[in-house]
Amino acid sequence: MNIKADFHTHTTWCDGKNTPRQMVEAAFKMGLTDFGISGHADFSFCEPGLGMTDQALACYKRELEALREEYAGRMNIYIGIELDCLGPVQQAEYAIGSTHCVEKNGEFISVDNTEELLVRDVERLWGGDWYALARDYFETEATVWDRTHCDWVGHFDLMAKFNEGGKHFDETKDDYIEPALAAMRRLNDAGLPFEINTGAMSRGYRSIPYPSRLLLRELKLMGGRIIFNSDSHSDRNICYGFDQAGRLAWDCGFRSACLLKPGGGFREIPL
Repeated sequence: MNIKADFHTHTTWCDGKNTPRQMVEAAFKMGLTDFGISGHADFSFCEPGLGMTDQALACYKRELEALREEYAGRMNIYIGIELDCLGPVQQAEYAIGSTHCVEKNGEFISVDNTEELLVRDVERLWGGDWYALARDYFETEATVWDRTHCDWVGHFDLMAKFNEGGKHFDETKDDYIEPALAAMRRLNDAGLPFEINTGAMSRGYRSIPYPSRLLLRELKLMGGRIIFNSDSHSDRNICYGFDQAGRLAWDCGFRSACLLKPGGGFREIPL
Protein backbone atom coordinates (compact mmCIF):
# COMPACT_ATOMS: atom_id res chain seq x y z
CA MET A 1 0.00 0.00 0.00
CA ASN A 2 1.33 3.44 -0.92
CA ILE A 3 0.20 5.29 2.21
CA LYS A 4 3.21 7.21 3.53
CA ALA A 5 1.40 9.01 6.33
CA ASP A 6 0.19 8.45 9.89
CA PHE A 7 -1.84 10.95 11.90
CA HIS A 8 -2.87 9.15 15.11
CA THR A 9 0.22 8.84 17.30
CA HIS A 10 1.10 9.52 20.93
CA THR A 11 4.20 10.72 22.76
CA THR A 12 5.45 11.29 26.28
CA TRP A 13 3.14 14.31 26.44
CA CYS A 14 0.40 11.77 27.20
CA ASP A 15 0.75 7.98 27.43
CA GLY A 16 3.31 7.40 24.69
CA LYS A 17 6.78 5.95 25.22
CA ASN A 18 8.81 8.30 23.02
CA THR A 19 9.30 12.03 22.75
CA PRO A 20 7.92 14.02 19.81
CA ARG A 21 11.43 14.33 18.38
CA GLN A 22 11.96 10.57 18.55
CA MET A 23 8.62 9.94 16.86
CA VAL A 24 9.29 12.49 14.12
CA GLU A 25 12.79 11.12 13.49
CA ALA A 26 11.43 7.58 13.22
CA ALA A 27 8.68 8.66 10.81
CA PHE A 28 11.18 10.51 8.63
CA LYS A 29 13.54 7.51 8.51
CA MET A 30 10.58 5.37 7.37
CA GLY A 31 10.07 7.67 4.42
CA LEU A 32 6.79 9.21 5.50
CA THR A 33 5.73 12.34 3.66
CA ASP A 34 3.13 13.38 6.26
CA PHE A 35 3.15 12.77 10.00
CA GLY A 36 0.81 13.92 12.75
CA ILE A 37 1.01 13.66 16.52
CA SER A 38 -2.33 13.59 18.33
CA GLY A 39 -1.81 13.76 22.08
CA HIS A 40 -4.70 12.83 24.35
CA ALA A 41 -6.80 15.72 25.54
CA ASP A 42 -7.32 16.00 29.28
CA PHE A 43 -8.83 12.63 30.26
CA SER A 44 -8.53 13.07 34.01
CA PHE A 45 -12.33 13.05 34.37
CA CYS A 46 -12.16 9.29 33.70
CA GLU A 47 -8.54 8.29 34.41
CA PRO A 48 -6.71 10.69 36.74
CA GLY A 49 -3.45 11.97 35.29
CA LEU A 50 -4.10 10.91 31.70
CA GLY A 51 -4.01 13.46 28.92
CA MET A 52 -2.81 17.03 28.63
CA THR A 53 -3.86 19.96 30.75
CA ASP A 54 -4.29 23.27 28.94
CA GLN A 55 -0.82 24.31 30.12
CA ALA A 56 0.75 21.08 28.87
CA LEU A 57 -1.10 21.42 25.57
CA ALA A 58 0.43 24.85 24.99
CA CYS A 59 3.94 23.45 25.57
CA TYR A 60 3.19 20.45 23.34
CA LYS A 61 2.14 22.75 20.50
CA ARG A 62 5.30 24.84 20.80
CA GLU A 63 7.50 21.74 20.66
CA LEU A 64 5.74 20.43 17.56
CA GLU A 65 5.83 23.83 15.86
CA ALA A 66 9.61 23.87 16.30
CA LEU A 67 9.90 20.36 14.84
CA ARG A 68 7.73 21.37 11.89
CA GLU A 69 10.03 24.28 11.13
CA GLU A 70 13.04 21.99 11.39
CA TYR A 71 11.57 19.46 8.94
CA ALA A 72 10.05 21.99 6.54
CA GLY A 73 10.47 20.84 2.95
CA ARG A 74 11.30 17.29 4.03
CA MET A 75 8.17 16.04 5.80
CA ASN A 76 4.84 17.67 6.59
CA ILE A 77 4.19 17.68 10.36
CA TYR A 78 0.69 18.20 11.75
CA ILE A 79 -0.30 19.14 15.30
CA GLY A 80 -3.33 17.19 16.45
CA ILE A 81 -5.28 16.16 19.50
CA GLU A 82 -7.38 13.13 20.36
CA LEU A 83 -10.58 14.26 22.03
CA ASP A 84 -12.81 12.00 24.06
CA CYS A 85 -16.51 12.21 23.34
CA LEU A 86 -17.31 12.97 27.00
CA GLY A 87 -14.26 15.06 27.80
CA PRO A 88 -13.20 18.69 27.42
CA VAL A 89 -12.81 20.09 23.92
CA GLN A 90 -9.28 21.43 23.52
CA GLN A 91 -8.02 22.93 20.29
CA ALA A 92 -5.31 21.87 17.86
CA GLU A 93 -4.89 21.89 14.08
CA TYR A 94 -6.93 18.73 13.77
CA ALA A 95 -8.94 16.59 16.15
CA ILE A 96 -9.70 12.89 16.32
CA GLY A 97 -13.06 12.17 17.92
CA SER A 98 -12.92 9.01 20.03
CA THR A 99 -15.11 7.31 22.59
CA HIS A 100 -12.96 5.77 25.31
CA CYS A 101 -15.57 5.66 28.03
CA VAL A 102 -19.27 5.66 28.81
CA GLU A 103 -21.15 7.21 31.69
CA LYS A 104 -23.25 4.83 33.77
CA ASN A 105 -25.00 5.63 37.04
CA GLY A 106 -22.85 8.71 37.47
CA GLU A 107 -19.56 6.85 36.84
CA PHE A 108 -17.23 7.13 33.87
CA ILE A 109 -16.24 3.64 32.70
CA SER A 110 -13.24 3.21 30.39
CA VAL A 111 -13.62 0.50 27.75
CA ASP A 112 -9.90 0.23 27.00
CA ASN A 113 -8.08 0.41 30.32
CA THR A 114 -7.71 -3.30 31.14
CA GLU A 115 -9.80 -6.35 30.33
CA GLU A 116 -10.09 -7.20 34.03
CA LEU A 117 -11.53 -3.79 34.89
CA LEU A 118 -13.95 -3.80 31.98
CA VAL A 119 -15.27 -7.29 32.77
CA ARG A 120 -15.75 -6.25 36.38
CA ASP A 121 -17.60 -3.08 35.39
CA VAL A 122 -19.85 -4.88 32.90
CA GLU A 123 -20.83 -7.30 35.65
CA ARG A 124 -21.29 -4.56 38.20
CA LEU A 125 -23.14 -1.95 36.13
CA TRP A 126 -24.69 -3.84 33.21
CA GLY A 127 -25.41 -7.15 34.94
CA GLY A 128 -22.94 -8.94 32.67
CA ASP A 129 -24.86 -7.88 29.55
CA TRP A 130 -22.27 -6.81 26.96
CA TYR A 131 -25.00 -5.90 24.49
CA ALA A 132 -26.43 -3.43 27.00
CA LEU A 133 -22.95 -1.91 27.19
CA ALA A 134 -22.88 -1.82 23.38
CA ARG A 135 -26.12 0.15 23.26
CA ASP A 136 -24.75 2.72 25.71
CA TYR A 137 -21.37 2.82 24.02
CA PHE A 138 -22.65 3.42 20.51
CA GLU A 139 -25.30 5.88 21.69
CA THR A 140 -22.40 7.86 23.12
CA GLU A 141 -20.26 7.30 20.01
CA ALA A 142 -23.06 8.67 17.85
CA THR A 143 -22.66 12.07 19.52
CA VAL A 144 -18.91 12.46 19.01
CA TRP A 145 -19.32 14.99 16.19
CA ASP A 146 -21.94 17.00 18.08
CA ARG A 147 -19.72 17.17 21.16
CA THR A 148 -16.27 17.63 19.63
CA HIS A 149 -16.60 18.80 16.00
CA CYS A 150 -13.75 16.42 15.24
CA ASP A 151 -12.18 15.86 11.83
CA TRP A 152 -12.61 12.09 11.80
CA VAL A 153 -13.79 9.18 13.97
CA GLY A 154 -11.12 7.28 15.88
CA HIS A 155 -11.28 3.49 16.50
CA PHE A 156 -15.07 3.35 16.05
CA ASP A 157 -15.63 -0.03 17.75
CA LEU A 158 -13.08 0.35 20.54
CA MET A 159 -15.34 -1.47 23.00
CA ALA A 160 -14.36 -4.69 21.16
CA LYS A 161 -10.68 -4.26 22.14
CA PHE A 162 -10.71 -7.28 24.48
CA ASN A 163 -13.10 -9.38 22.40
CA GLU A 164 -10.69 -11.22 20.12
CA GLY A 165 -12.39 -14.35 18.81
CA GLY A 166 -15.75 -13.32 20.29
CA LYS A 167 -14.51 -13.92 23.81
CA HIS A 168 -17.19 -11.83 25.50
CA PHE A 169 -19.88 -11.21 22.86
CA ASP A 170 -20.83 -11.91 19.25
CA GLU A 171 -19.90 -8.94 17.04
CA THR A 172 -22.22 -10.19 14.27
CA LYS A 173 -25.31 -10.35 16.48
CA ASP A 174 -28.07 -7.81 15.82
CA ASP A 175 -27.94 -6.64 19.43
CA TYR A 176 -24.42 -5.39 18.73
CA ILE A 177 -24.59 -4.50 15.04
CA GLU A 178 -27.80 -2.46 15.11
CA PRO A 179 -26.64 0.21 17.59
CA ALA A 180 -23.23 0.26 15.89
CA LEU A 181 -24.76 0.91 12.48
CA ALA A 182 -27.10 3.56 13.85
CA ALA A 183 -24.07 5.45 15.20
CA MET A 184 -22.10 4.89 11.99
CA ARG A 185 -24.91 6.28 9.83
CA ARG A 186 -25.20 9.39 11.96
CA LEU A 187 -21.46 10.10 11.88
CA ASN A 188 -21.17 9.30 8.18
CA ASP A 189 -24.06 11.67 7.49
CA ALA A 190 -22.02 14.35 9.26
CA GLY A 191 -19.33 13.80 6.61
CA LEU A 192 -16.71 12.29 8.89
CA PRO A 193 -14.12 9.80 7.63
CA PHE A 194 -13.64 6.69 9.76
CA GLU A 195 -10.24 5.60 10.94
CA ILE A 196 -8.88 2.16 10.14
CA ASN A 197 -6.86 1.82 13.31
CA THR A 198 -4.17 -0.81 13.89
CA GLY A 199 -3.29 0.16 17.46
CA ALA A 200 -4.77 -2.88 19.18
CA MET A 201 -2.89 -5.11 16.74
CA SER A 202 0.50 -3.61 17.58
CA ARG A 203 -0.22 -4.03 21.29
CA GLY A 204 -1.31 -7.66 20.94
CA TYR A 205 -5.02 -7.32 21.74
CA ARG A 206 -6.45 -7.93 18.27
CA SER A 207 -5.44 -9.64 15.05
CA ILE A 208 -7.52 -7.25 12.91
CA PRO A 209 -7.93 -3.48 12.82
CA TYR A 210 -10.85 -1.37 13.96
CA PRO A 211 -13.51 -1.24 12.56
CA SER A 212 -14.36 -4.88 11.94
CA ARG A 213 -14.75 -6.25 8.43
CA LEU A 214 -18.53 -6.32 8.76
CA LEU A 215 -18.68 -2.68 9.84
CA LEU A 216 -16.25 -1.59 7.11
CA ARG A 217 -18.40 -3.25 4.48
CA GLU A 218 -21.43 -1.41 5.78
CA LEU A 219 -19.49 1.85 5.79
CA LYS A 220 -18.59 1.35 2.14
CA LEU A 221 -22.26 0.75 1.31
CA MET A 222 -23.06 4.05 3.03
CA GLY A 223 -20.55 5.84 0.79
CA GLY A 224 -18.19 6.43 3.71
CA ARG A 225 -14.54 7.44 3.67
CA ILE A 226 -11.53 6.00 5.49
CA ILE A 227 -8.19 7.17 6.85
CA PHE A 228 -5.38 4.82 7.96
CA ASN A 229 -3.74 5.36 11.34
CA SER A 230 -1.58 3.31 13.70
CA ASP A 231 -2.53 4.85 17.06
CA SER A 232 1.14 4.27 17.79
CA HIS A 233 2.39 4.81 21.33
CA SER A 234 6.01 4.12 20.39
CA ASP A 235 8.38 4.88 17.53
CA ARG A 236 8.46 1.17 16.63
CA ASN A 237 4.77 1.02 15.72
CA ILE A 238 4.32 3.93 13.33
CA CYS A 239 2.30 2.71 10.32
CA TYR A 240 2.00 -0.69 12.01
CA GLY A 241 0.05 -3.25 9.98
CA PHE A 242 -0.86 -0.85 7.19
CA ASP A 243 -0.43 -3.51 4.50
CA GLN A 244 -2.94 -5.76 6.26
CA ALA A 245 -5.27 -2.83 6.86
CA GLY A 246 -5.01 -1.86 3.21
CA ARG A 247 -5.94 -5.36 2.04
CA LEU A 248 -8.92 -5.35 4.38
CA ALA A 249 -10.08 -2.00 3.04
CA TRP A 250 -9.67 -3.21 -0.56
CA ASP A 251 -11.63 -6.39 0.17
CA CYS A 252 -14.42 -4.24 1.62
CA GLY A 253 -14.61 -2.21 -1.59
CA PHE A 254 -12.56 0.89 -0.80
CA ARG A 255 -10.28 2.19 -3.52
CA SER A 256 -8.97 5.38 -1.91
CA ALA A 257 -8.20 6.85 1.50
CA CYS A 258 -8.07 10.31 3.05
CA LEU A 259 -4.88 12.12 4.00
CA LEU A 260 -4.61 15.47 5.70
CA LYS A 261 -3.19 18.23 3.57
CA PRO A 262 -1.13 21.22 4.70
CA GLY A 263 -3.38 24.14 5.50
CA GLY A 264 -6.35 21.98 6.44
CA GLY A 265 -8.83 19.57 4.90
CA PHE A 266 -8.31 16.22 3.21
CA ARG A 267 -6.98 14.89 -0.04
CA GLU A 268 -7.88 11.47 -1.46
CA ILE A 269 -5.20 9.09 -2.67
CA PRO A 270 -5.67 5.69 -4.35
CA LEU A 271 -4.93 2.52 -2.45
